[in-house]
Amino acid sequence: MQPKCDSQETVLDRDFPVRTAEIGFVNIVSVSSAAIIQFGDRGEYTPTLTALAVQREESHATAGQVYFESYSIFSRPLPVLQDPAFDTYESVSIARSNSTPRISVGCIIITAVGSSASLQAGNAMRTMAVSRIKHIRQYKKTKMTPGIC
Repeated sequence: MQPKCDSQETVLDRDFPVRTAEIGFVNIVSVSSAAIIQFGDRGEYTPTLTALAVQREESHATAGQVYFESYSIFSRPLPVLQDPAFDTYESVSIARSNSTPRISVGCIIITAVGSSASLQAGNAMRTMAVSRIKHIRQYKKTKMTPGIC
């Protein structure tokens, strides 16, 4: 591998300048599955969560197994996002001016960061987060009794 000369720039250096994130105080109560907390820049981020959330009246040990393959939500293709401006080739211009090479944030207080979510102070070149959760409730049916009108 050839060493990089000072005059050579990578795409990351040219398009997304690296900055320092200065955070004064952070208080996060809960971070769940596939979530990321990041202070600083990142190139690509693809958190993925697939989960079965089963609530049962009977014990999980005696009620039997639940399998991902039984539910089509886990094998379906992702939906296509509709963006009329992009589809009609309308241009979008963004002008940025970073006067200092740092991001300064005073105080962050968060109760929860959910599945496949991101909390970031910095640049993110590309993000694709997918969270697929099938909620299943298994309870015995109660016998219906006629009501009084």
